[in-house]
Amino acid sequence: MKPRTTMAISLVTAASLVLAACGSDDEETAEAEPTAEEDTAAAATDAPADAPTTTAPAADDTAETAETAEAAPTTMAGGDEPVCPSKLVIQTDWFPELEHGGTYQLIGPDGTISKDLVNYSGPVQPQYAVGGLEEIEINTIKFDKANASVLLDGEADMAYITSADVIRDAGSVDMVMIAKTLDKDPQMVMWDPAQFDIQAPEDIAATGAPVLHFPGAGYIDYMIGQGYMTADQSDPSYDGSDAKFVATNGGVIQQGFATNEVFKYENEIAWKDGAPADVDFFTVDDLGFRNYPAAITMMRSRMEELDACLRLLVPVMQQAWIDYLNDPTPITDKMIEINEVHDGFWGLSESINAGGIALVESDGFAVNSPDGTYCSFDEARLQELYEKLAPIYAEQGVDIAPSVDTVFTNEYCAGAPGR
Repeated sequence: MKPRTTMAISLVTAASLVLAACGSDDEETAEAEPTAEEDTAAAATDAPADAPTTTAPAADDTAETAETAEAAPTTMAGGDEPVCPSKLVIQTDWFPELEHGGTYQLIGPDGTISKDLVNYSGPVQPQYAVGGLEEIEINTIKFDKANASVLLDGEADMAYITSADVIRDAGSVDMVMIAKTLDKDPQMVMWDPAQFDIQAPEDIAATGAPVLHFPGAGYIDYMIGQGYMTADQSDPSYDGSDAKFVATNGGVIQQGFATNEVFKYENEIAWKDGAPADVDFFTVDDLGFRNYPAAITMMRSRMEELDACLRLLVPVMQQAWIDYLNDPTPITDKMIEINEVHDGFWGLSESINAGGIALVESDGFAVNSPDGTYCSFDEARLQELYEKLAPIYAEQGVDIAPSVDTVFTNEYCAGAPGR
């Protein structure tokens, strides 16, 4: 297995786009200083107050249009009473970024940005407004509270939680994944290839270098268990900024998102002797950790309460993902503005977004599920992940979900479109 690089994509993007200013990368945030993971929240039981089985029928190979999604299900149960609440709250796992685009597509580019609440809200676009649903509120990551706790406390109807975290935390919080966002996890570990000769995962351990990551990361537990890194290398002090990578001149191995940070470090962040430089990386998928990132997850009780709604809503939510992926620019441009208004350390640019979308497509981060829908979970894949995680958490004394079939359902993906 060879490390991955996106330099070719970076060069193409840089040649085709005028580099837009990225949001400030200083550590002043609109919220509390980050202490939780970008894509893997700490277990719900550790947070103070922040991922069932029926196979869906195969979708037509031709992506359905938004108009088709609008016309598909009826909007009311029996044609009379609304089956959905008028407003739904969705909790994401980070600041607005292209990996969230299908959720923001539900509102479109004309929503309301709140700096004080650090969220984005607005009427549901007409083609996705089924079951009486009128409004969506999308909240950014809560650094002081795991998303499982956000669901448990009723602060959101749905939340982005990785499948590994759902498996881990569902032993204490009865959660169910109902639809995917991306099919492949862009979470990565990256390094300076001029300092570290890493050709295979085991080479990470051989470097002895610190591995900088958010605390509570399931993939880090996996890497230690596989011998890809040692427990002594684990440095859970990552706060989402580039400060330590820059300060050490790339002397650490660091987590990130392949669809974002690779472009930034190769083109925008002056980390190597005062200038950007190439980085290499492994995604967690490259490491054998086949995680579903940011799965749409609900409390089982809330899912059952909204059962009739979800049968209408989930297919059009997934149509929104397809519509976004077919034409991402209106939403990715809006995300630049949202982050600027939020005025935190996280920022985007046109070039970052274009490079990230190119990588999403070239590396298969957003492909259909085995049944042909852009929605369902592969039970065999989840079972494999479960079997890798179970001994790790058994050794730690963590009571995880009793079995894979308790943490997901494909029932609401019936009728969902494919790309």
